[in-house]
Amino acid sequence: QRRGQVDAALRMRREEVLPIFESIGDLRSRAIALGTIADVLQRRGQLDEALRIRREEELPVYDRLGDVRARAITLGRIADVLQQRGQLDEALRIRREEQLPVYERLGEARARAITLGKIADVLQRQGQLDEALRIRREEELPVFDRLGDIHARAVTLGKIADILQQRGQIYEALRIRREEQLPAFDRLGEVRERAVTLGRIASTLEQQGQVAEALRIWRSEVRPTIAATGSPSELETVDQHIRALERRARSEAEPPS
Repeated sequence: QRRGQVDAALRMRREEVLPIFESIGDLRSRAIALGTIADVLQRRGQLDEALRIRREEELPVYDRLGDVRARAITLGRIADVLQQRGQLDEALRIRREEQLPVYERLGEARARAITLGKIADVLQRQGQLDEALRIRREEELPVFDRLGDIHARAVTLGKIADILQQRGQIYEALRIRREEQLPAFDRLGEVRERAVTLGRIASTLEQQGQVAEALRIWRSEVRPTIAATGSPSELETVDQHIRALERRARSEAEPPS
């Protein structure tokens, strides 16, 4: 049913909305509508068509209008699609050479920080952990501190912890999640983000052999939130993980034969 509704909405945009903007010569509104169509196609995994729309229909409009900001945003979305397709080098080139300089020229600190974060995402996937960590700590995080954006700061801290964990700095990763990230989500009342962070803490504890504490977190702190806010499939995934941990705990408690 949901897919049918999406198909109908897409058809309406293509067959009814776009022709109206074309008939009145409203290039910007047509480009925005095309961008929305590309968003839906991208979410559905139709990456080739989403990329074609972005490159051949949406981007040229902003070039023609001289709208450098809208052009930079569209370039970022093209890089997102390329990243999904595994074309990491080209996605990285676009963000570094075409998108980032625009935000620097416009003095858009937040947009620059978000773009730097996406560059760090790619570098992390490529195993360039030192440079990804430097960007997060020295270029991205200070912007969110300066802007007073507690949520973005907490998300960035979580990504720093991810990198530290990849580098084997488990205790520092745990400290950041417990002492810096978790209190921020508590303060903001973001229960789902809090549950996700607790799940990562629990997973780290499992790796360290602290199965009992990990199990307590999954059962008493993560599961109730996912039951209240998540989908049935998310809850089933958590329950499966809890059952696997319970089996591990029983196995480790049994005396050797």
